[in-house]
Amino acid sequence: MILSGRPVRQQTIGPAPAGFFIGDNMGRFIDLTGQRFGRWLVKNRGGLTKNGHPKWECRCECGNIREVPGSDLRYGQSKSCGCWNKNGPRKAPSRHGMSYTPEYHIWALMLQRCRNSNWPGYRYYGGRGISVCERWLDFENFYADIGPRPSPELSIDRINNNGNYEPNNCRWADAKTQNNNQRRNQCQAM
Repeated sequence: MILSGRPVRQQTIGPAPAGFFIGDNMGRFIDLTGQRFGRWLVKNRGGLTKNGHPKWECRCECGNIREVPGSDLRYGQSKSCGCWNKNGPRKAPSRHGMSYTPEYHIWALMLQRCRNSNWPGYRYYGGRGISVCERWLDFENFYADIGPRPSPELSIDRINNNGNYEPNNCRWADAKTQNNNQRRNQCQAM
């Protein structure tokens, strides 16, 4: 195309998204019937939005039927009638219901210290060969063996500082007890 003596480059914007009116397709649209968008299944062409864009009659997996703008379907703005927000994705049932307790947090940090080489303090635990016994890799077993934390001031402590995290080597202890039970505080026999 030439305007005022200079060629004008036409821009190519690629294929139009489904249901869009553009270029030579003006007045025509791509049929979305039968397509699935999230929990919506498109049944029929509906009316028009206030801007003249097509709406589609959709059935949600829960059974509700609504007219949804095609652009909302294509761009993921509408994935369900709202039942998805109410019910949410199905979650695996909780095994113990204690994921947000201090005991669970202490257990998870214990595993990180001993098993995750990227953990900041790994060199003082897993890097020294300190490990968590096989039984305690499952939180329920850890909790059954060590019990609930008696007081918020207590944390898990290894009785033998060079030993592993296992039932016969761990206890709940306060900060003073733990500070006295460090490698640098161990008495050396002469």
